[in-house]
Amino acid sequence: MTKIQSVFVTGLAVVILWSISCSGYAAEQTRVIVDADTANEIDDLYAIVRALVAPEFKVEGITSAHYTRSTQPNETVQNSQKLNEEILAAMGLSDTLPHPIGGDRSMSSPTDPVDSPAARLIIERAHAGGPDDKLVVFALGACTNLASALVLDPSIESKVVFAFIDGDYKNGQWGPGIFNWKNDIHAVKAIFESNVEYIHMPAPTVSVQMSLTKKDVDEHLKGKGGVWDLLVNRWETFPRTAKKPSKTMWDIALIEVVIHPELGTSVIVGAPKIHHATKVEQYPENPRQVKVFEAIDPEGMQRDFWEAMDVAIAKEKAAP
Repeated sequence: MTKIQSVFVTGLAVVILWSISCSGYAAEQTRVIVDADTANEIDDLYAIVRALVAPEFKVEGITSAHYTRSTQPNETVQNSQKLNEEILAAMGLSDTLPHPIGGDRSMSSPTDPVDSPAARLIIERAHAGGPDDKLVVFALGACTNLASALVLDPSIESKVVFAFIDGDYKNGQWGPGIFNWKNDIHAVKAIFESNVEYIHMPAPTVSVQMSLTKKDVDEHLKGKGGVWDLLVNRWETFPRTAKKPSKTMWDIALIEVVIHPELGTSVIVGAPKIHHATKVEQYPENPRQVKVFEAIDPEGMQRDFWEAMDVAIAKEKAAP
């Protein structure tokens, strides 16, 4: 091959690779389900949309979670379900993407599952893959649906990766969580005491660093219609954020580190022993090993989030 031919082939390869990367399809997609207590906050909506526009993901379901500590049936999961349905309708996905409702209460013990359509979807999609094609299930709220699926069908253990946000880890020490953790501590125990592959994003000291500003939200999303204006409206009408210039976006951090692990620093450590919602015992020699993110790059996550939104909006605009 001559030097000119070599340059031509190299250039052609670059063009082909660039075309593939811009086509919106990853060479290999990770199968995921996003389980969220969507109505409790605003960050869940932004995280769900981030997952849905990620070419790295094949989203196989959006499921709803409750957001109370009660072991009695309550309507919070219905509120989350309603918002999930609004998101999918705004994106034209209502008829094509499964979005079953989750459990309407917390587990009463680590061995007492709360059966639900969401838990059953997790089981179904877990069995659709295998050890080399695991289903990643994000728990953006209480992990009731994930733990219940595992208790209902322990055979999914080798076929799933559970990724949960909350529960602290700082300076090599585990600590209790601030919300999701407390909303179903029995579910947390069930997962930690299993052998399921597990990713942990501490909320109190790590994901708390991830935030977005209303200025950026308006600049990138406002007036774009559809789900983009839905996100803006959620910020402007949710009482705790309506007048805030910035907002912690806890859940986006978990989605981002799975898409881009380089945006976080992780360690593999022994899982703690959980006695109750506020008491955690350190167990560094625990053979049950889990991945924990000790740090994140919030600026990098912000850049990536907005780049992903801009690309998705441009594709939507260019679609016939």
